[in-house]
This record gives sequence, C-alpha cells and structure tokens, in this order.
Amino acid sequence: MFEKNKEKMKEKMEPDKVLRFAIVAVILLFLIGALIIGTRMMNPRVDATEGVKKLTELEDANVQKIDAQIQELEQTEADEATAWKAKSAKEKMDGCIVLGDSTALGFRQNDILSKSQVKSKDGATVSDAEGSGLNELLTAVTEAETAPQKLILCIGRGDVAVSGETADAFAANYKSFVEQVKAALPDTKVYVCSIPAYLSLTSTGDATGSADSDTDSDSDAKDTTDNSDSKSSTDSKSSTDSKSSTDSKSSTDSKSSTDSKSNSDTSSDESSLSKMSTALDVTSYNEALKALCKEEKVKYVDTTDLTDASYFGEDGSTMTKAYYEACINKILEAAFRNYVIQ
Repeated sequence: MFEKNKEKMKEKMEPDKVLRFAIVAVILLFLIGALIIGTRMMNPRVDATEGVKKLTELEDANVQKIDAQIQELEQTEADEATAWKAKSAKEKMDGCIVLGDSTALGFRQNDILSKSQVKSKDGATVSDAEGSGLNELLTAVTEAETAPQKLILCIGRGDVAVSGETADAFAANYKSFVEQVKAALPDTKVYVCSIPAYLSLTSTGDATGSADSDTDSDSDAKDTTDNSDSKSSTDSKSSTDSKSSTDSKSSTDSKSSTDSKSNSDTSSDESSLSKMSTALDVTSYNEALKALCKEEKVKYVDTTDLTDASYFGEDGSTMTKAYYEACINKILEAAFRNYVIQ
C-alpha cells in the first residue's frame, strides 16, 4: 500500500519539477537579456563615420595651409633675391670691410666700394705686418664704433713680389695675422682672397695669359737694343755722307752715347721685368692659402680664374676696373651665397 502511494506521489511531482526548471530557465534568460540591454545602454556604440569625415577635412585643411605657407616662404625668398640682385656692390657690402694692400685699394679707386668699406695701404704685407702698416689697418677696424659683420682680406701680392718668402713662410705669417684678426674680432666672419695672378708681356706690350715671362722679357730687351743700334747706325751713315770727318767723329761719339743709354735702359727694363717674372707664379702661394683657410676654418675666395687679358693693364700687373667688378662678384658669392641667383 505504501509503495503504491509512493508511486502516485512521484508521478504527481514529476510535472511540477519540469515546471520549476522551466521557470528558472526563463528567469535566467530574462536576467541575461536585461544585463545585455543594460550594458549596451550604458556603453552605446559610437558611429565613427562622422569622426573620420572630420579628421579627413582637418587633414586636407592642414595640407593646404602648409602648402600655402611653403609657397609664401618661397615667394618671399624669391623677392629678397631679386631685390638683392638689383642692389649695387656698395649696398650689398654694407657692414663689410675689405682690408689689405694695393689689391684692396683698387676696390675704392675704381668706385666699386666706398672709402669706409676699404681699409688698405699700398705695400702692406703679412711678412711685416707691423712695419708695413697692416697692423695699423686692423687697429682702425677694431677701434671703430661697430665691428664689421664680415672682413675680407686681400693681401699677399706685396709678400710674393717684394719679400721673396717661400709659400710655407708666407702661409705661416698669414696664419699669425688671421689668428690676430679672429682674436680682435671674434664675432666677425673672416674671408681670405687668393692672390691675383700676374700676366706676362709680349714684345708689343700686350698682356698675355702666360705664366712665365722670361722669354718675353728677353724679347723685349732684344727689340730695344736692335732698334737703338739700327737708329744709331743710320744716323752715323747719314752724318758721314753729309759732313766732315770731324762731324763723323761727333756722330760716332753720339752713336756710342746712344748705345750706352740704350744698354742702360735695357738693363733697367730687364731688371724690372725680371723682378716681375719671379712673382708671376702665385700658384704655390694660393695653395698654401687654401690649406690655411681650411685649418683656420675661414672662407677661401678663389679668384685665380680671373686671368683674362682685359682684366690687366699694359704692364701685366695692374688690374683694371673689369677685374674688380668680377672680383667683387666672387666675394659676394662666397659671403652671401644664399642671395646669389644663378
């Protein structure tokens, strides 16, 4: 009996168990759904489309702005370069000084630069900076109210032509002077110009581009002697034909005097030309200067290609205004490279 009742109760409880399980499952699903909905409500999904669009617009705007700034900068530089090109050498060299010997003096004599922009003395040398007046020129620059922004040294011709020093000795003296300049003018940029070339002379006195004038000097001397002898011989023959033996003797004395004078003049010319010939080759001196500039970290201004005959006078040594116009362009290119329009 008991077993029969137990079986009936078991059969009755079975549906209740299923129902309870179903209710629990529904409740769990509800809770999970509520949790998901709540999470989404608390963290809504962001639509990135609008943001990406704005970022793209900003990027495009920045690129356009940068391009505009670059174009503006390029235009400003072009305008400055154009304005610079239109200026005279005196205006371009404002705040700069050329210091040196007769080479430097030529910039003022040919009205390339103003008097205040050139400090020079004929015969100034680095081999005797004190005695030749070079130190005095530097003192005048350092004692000025305003120190120059740039100082261009044009020295060396006197050292090569007069002192007869070797290139190494010349460079050692130049080095001492450059160091003296740097110590006296620490905020000034220093530039060193190469020594101008010399041109030899032909027998007609025209300048040539030769680097050695020994042959030309001998030719000049020979022409002078031959012309004097020919003239004297003609005068003597004419005098013999038209005058007495006394006149002939006088003519002979005159010829002797003429020959003596001719020989004296020729000797003087040979001495002068020979002295110039020894100074013609400035290559080794300029090479020494270039090495010095590298060592001292100063700018070397190379003017050694300015050897056209039109740049020199009939003596093959004096430089013309055309030379100084070309030379100042070399200096400006070295000192103001950013403004040079090719």
